[in-house]
Amino acid sequence: MKIIITFLFFILNIIQSEEPIYNPTPDRYVDIHHSKIDIRVDLDDSTVVGNVTHTMSSLRTDLYIIQLDCEDTEIKQVFINNNRPLKYSLNGPKLNIELDRTYGFDDTLTLSIDYIARPKKGLYFVQNDQSYPNKNVQAWTQGEGMDNHNWVPLWDYPNDRSTFEVILTVDTPYTAVSNGEFMGMIDNGITRTFHWHEHFPMVSYLISFVIGDFRRIEDKYGDLSIGYWVTPEYSDDDAFRSFSRSPEMVAYFNELTGIPYPYEKLDQIIIDDFMWGGMENITLIHQSSGTMHTDRARPDHTSDGLVAHEIAHQWFGNMLTTRNWANAWLNEGFATFLTYAWQEYDMGRDAAEYGRRWMLSSVRWADQSSPRPMVQYYYVSDMDLFDSNIYAKGALVLNMLRQMLGYDAFWRTVKHYAKEYQHKNVESQDLKRIFEDVTGQNLEWFFDQWVYTAGLPELDIKYKYNRRNKNVKLTIKQTQNIANSSLFRLPLTVLIDNGEISRQEIWIEEEESTFLIPSARTPNMVLVDEGHIIPKRMTFNKKHSELIHQAKNAPHVLDRIWAIEKLADHPHKRSIENTLVNILNNDSFYGVRLAAAEAIGVYKPRKGDEILMNSIDRQDNRVKRACIRSLRNYNGTKIRNFLLDMMMNSTNDYTVNDAYKTLFAIDSVTADSLFDWAMKQESHNDIIRKSAIRSLSKYNSTNYKRLKVLLKYGEAPWSCRSTVLSTIGKHVKRHPELIQEFEELLFDPNRSVRTTAANLLSRYGDESHISKLENLVIRDPITDRWITPLIPRLKGEKNNKDASSSLKDDLLDIRDRLDRLIKSQQE
Repeated sequence: MKIIITFLFFILNIIQSEEPIYNPTPDRYVDIHHSKIDIRVDLDDSTVVGNVTHTMSSLRTDLYIIQLDCEDTEIKQVFINNNRPLKYSLNGPKLNIELDRTYGFDDTLTLSIDYIARPKKGLYFVQNDQSYPNKNVQAWTQGEGMDNHNWVPLWDYPNDRSTFEVILTVDTPYTAVSNGEFMGMIDNGITRTFHWHEHFPMVSYLISFVIGDFRRIEDKYGDLSIGYWVTPEYSDDDAFRSFSRSPEMVAYFNELTGIPYPYEKLDQIIIDDFMWGGMENITLIHQSSGTMHTDRARPDHTSDGLVAHEIAHQWFGNMLTTRNWANAWLNEGFATFLTYAWQEYDMGRDAAEYGRRWMLSSVRWADQSSPRPMVQYYYVSDMDLFDSNIYAKGALVLNMLRQMLGYDAFWRTVKHYAKEYQHKNVESQDLKRIFEDVTGQNLEWFFDQWVYTAGLPELDIKYKYNRRNKNVKLTIKQTQNIANSSLFRLPLTVLIDNGEISRQEIWIEEEESTFLIPSARTPNMVLVDEGHIIPKRMTFNKKHSELIHQAKNAPHVLDRIWAIEKLADHPHKRSIENTLVNILNNDSFYGVRLAAAEAIGVYKPRKGDEILMNSIDRQDNRVKRACIRSLRNYNGTKIRNFLLDMMMNSTNDYTVNDAYKTLFAIDSVTADSLFDWAMKQESHNDIIRKSAIRSLSKYNSTNYKRLKVLLKYGEAPWSCRSTVLSTIGKHVKRHPELIQEFEELLFDPNRSVRTTAANLLSRYGDESHISKLENLVIRDPITDRWITPLIPRLKGEKNNKDASSSLKDDLLDIRDRLDRLIKSQQE
């Protein structure tokens, strides 16, 4: 599942009030071999009617009751071996079926279940109406974590694998797309029936289908059929702009894993109103329509990172699947790491390492706010685990193993792991055993401290040069709270630059370690953990002269960026200013130049505005935008005119958006005069309109009237409606009558609007609104993860886990700003 959504999950986990419980892998009493799902899906009525037939064998000698997962469903009848009716009962989310006799290990039986489902989650229906007539009508599933049982009775946990068929009857002219091989379509006149068959065994949460007005654009890799399913508003060029790298990714992952792409086809399909970025369903990847873009969004937005992540899951997550949610990092960490490996292959090491910088920062933030081990059996909901602790940290752990064991040994192990557990379920000890078998290394200590224990190392680093002995005395202290974590055993690369660069590998495992490293001259620069391989917090105070040298000369981009950020906090010196300008204009990598542009904005040299504007023309667009954003610290007619020129003449949506926001920061009157212009601009994910709407957060009567008009259903674009609501919510103290509107918007067709309204009621409402929020969760259970953490606020309760009240108060604003986080991950 797409890594960019984990940031929101993480904030929600901070404010989660329920206590986690122990969730072991559940016992199975049957082994399901094949499931045949034959259903009629009514998009107008949001219902599923049909039959599922499970073929299975017993895993015990005296099987007489079978239990399946089943919610939002009316069972009509249950038959065994297609002829004998059975007794059954529904007990909460479980369907209990009494067999006609006891069955043993050698028995195979077939259960046939007729049912009607009115799913509240797991299957979602997207409708249009008179106010939004151009909205696509669709139905699509989202099974992960355990939601598919809301539309079909089945075993809904990832410790069983089976083949399956999905037969979908839908109204003409809709198309129904599912997993595996397409077996054919029958035209029934007013309906059409589509038959799909997945021949490879897989876990149930990966069963998926999408219904709507779609066409398939064909691509291929060798004999592998690759398809891009799009809705009518997208052209072939649009599809290839987002997905054309897919064949190359398949070829690369084939090579890395040693396993040729293991399934019948590879389809990717665009869906509307998807709550995530993407979902790796076997052979049918669901992608949010928000990833589609024009050339005006590049290079700031690309689908490549998202596409690579979901394709990588076809091996790690689908072919090999975690046996339980506690070990979900084996799915998400591997997919995130393979995405990083693809970026290294495709864009070069500097670009990949720049992307890894996001992983490092998100893991530090996660550890500070809600520390837990990567393998975690204690949770309230399985989806609580899908945060940076399994995505980013999982990828960083694999990268550390690659660095420590060596490239060849690491990838030999990955290939052996993929071959050994192909089409099987895995846990962390399986991966550890394979690494140890292939490399001969005892990795108990490594998995214990990084996989099974919470916390990160915190290093306090100091060094002193001894001219007489010609050595560097390096002292490293581990300062983390050992009671909550552990002392870490760490391999570190120390780089010393004294006119010549030398490197030495050291290991620390004590609370304090001291090393004497030879150096013929006083070092210009000392780096510990070159390239920031280890996720950690580090205190390493350096003189500005060494930081200047490091910012200009460190071989690794992350070491240069670290020095640039430290320089921005130093007192003003001409040498620092000159260094930042020099880097902005001359560093070979755009990410380092971007950091310099941001540092100039923080440092605010006297002629910084001229420096930033003069450097823009020759810069990568992402650096150009950083220069524009840094201009908010200056003002004047020249800057205003420069920003206006950018807004009117740039061919990049993100440049126009940043110029508009910066103009608002330095000259709100001029920016406000362009509000109507901004609301007419088409841009990727409506970023310009959303910025215009947010500009109305400063209260005056004109802004409030604009927001009131936009709040009316049908006035604002669908994608902007929650932005309108969160912005007008800032005016509720002057207009308490808005609370009534917030209550009504709990029933809005747009889920994002509903959750935003709930958030505003939790801020400004009272105890009478508790039941209204609880009823929202009952009507739309997927909102539970957003809504339930808000209820204690209405009860006046304070949460001990709350790291910052401002995080809670700004939760919905953070969600609206996730687009910017997506870009930083993909760059």
